[in-house]
Amino acid sequence: MLVRVWRYLKGKDVVAQESLLDGGNKVVIGGFGDPLICDNQVSTGDTRIFFVNPAPPYLWPAHKNELMLNSSLMRITLRNLEEVEFCVEGPLHLHHPALGTG
Repeated sequence: MLVRVWRYLKGKDVVAQESLLDGGNKVVIGGFGDPLICDNQVSTGDTRIFFVNPAPPYLWPAHKNELMLNSSLMRITLRNLEEVEFCVEGPLHLHHPALGTG
């Protein structure tokens, strides 16, 4: 499925250039319908947070330049964005009031 990317939170530098379409604004993502991933369905116009990895070598050559879902899609909410950004930032932040940690 061709997906428009609004923002990369992490990992754009490890995505193969061949996978980035339209200057990195679009990518092909596979794994929709995978029974091992609970929330994996989208419709045209949906906005979600995607967690993906490059397609593994055993799926090449057919899916070599695709990204594959590795977990459920996440709805866009302020809390979800804060949680994902906190995880992406790593252990540099010991206290995050919105998550009640620290």
